[in-house]
Amino acid sequence: MDRKIVGIVSGKGGVGKTSITASLASLAEKDLEIQVIVMDCDVDAPNLAIILPPEDESTIKKEDTFTTRKAEFIENQCTNCKQCIDDHFCEFNALKWDNQNSIPIIDVLKCEGCGACKVLCPEHAFEIHPVKSGEIISYNSKMGVPLIYGKTQLGSTTSGKLVSDVKEFLSNSENFNNSNLILIDGPPGIGCPVIATISNLDYVITISEPTPSGLHDLLRVIEVIQHFAIPFGLVINKSDLKSTFQEDFKKYINETGYTKLGKIPFDLSIPEAMSFAQPVVDFAPDSKASLSINNIYKNLKEVLWNNIQ
Repeated sequence: MDRKIVGIVSGKGGVGKTSITASLASLAEKDLEIQVIVMDCDVDAPNLAIILPPEDESTIKKEDTFTTRKAEFIENQCTNCKQCIDDHFCEFNALKWDNQNSIPIIDVLKCEGCGACKVLCPEHAFEIHPVKSGEIISYNSKMGVPLIYGKTQLGSTTSGKLVSDVKEFLSNSENFNNSNLILIDGPPGIGCPVIATISNLDYVITISEPTPSGLHDLLRVIEVIQHFAIPFGLVINKSDLKSTFQEDFKKYINETGYTKLGKIPFDLSIPEAMSFAQPVVDFAPDSKASLSINNIYKNLKEVLWNNIQ
């Protein structure tokens, strides 16, 4: 079986993306035909590691990334003229004046690394340097599945680049050549991290709920996916929610003709499994949600490998 890289995304957060990814990973791990690696590319809020903790803390590997640039003040170059403040060098208000020492102070959380201070300062008292922007963390989970994820440093502004770095790290990892399925828990929304996540994928799973906001944000993320001409399929979570919008949602989904991988009914087993930090397919394997996710996994394999087992 040739390798397939699959991203799981949603137009909005809180629709079950991470819990479904964890369950699909568990099913893949039990599948004798599949060698799976799991990634968490929601680098601003990665939490898949909560459900897939390391088998051994000592085996955790961390690699720093330096994709963010910040300003640095060179005090011995400064003549205390205060021009940087008076002429408002920084459009992001990252420069403040220290009256006691008569020097500017850089607020690193506000600094965008644009370089204006470096260009405008007549004494060349500012430099722009790469700084740590995040970490790439990898280990073998207790489930037996390798997990790779990125974690953005507070104040960093290049989470999309960190996603790209995480994906590059994957391609160089020791487990990559032996794998035939990569599952990526992607970020919500349609911004740079999402674009970096879905680029060059073989398939995308979109998670939504039958609500007005669910449909609105689903359409936005589908637009991004279609821009890259990547095949995708829909998973409807909490599919049996009672609402006046339910019929309109069903009508739209049916009229589009998009591939429907499956529906997951509202099931309290899912939040209960999350409270125990377990995939629902392991915590409550006979629940309605677990049976539905098993069916989604079978449909996904059929779509990816065209019934070739």
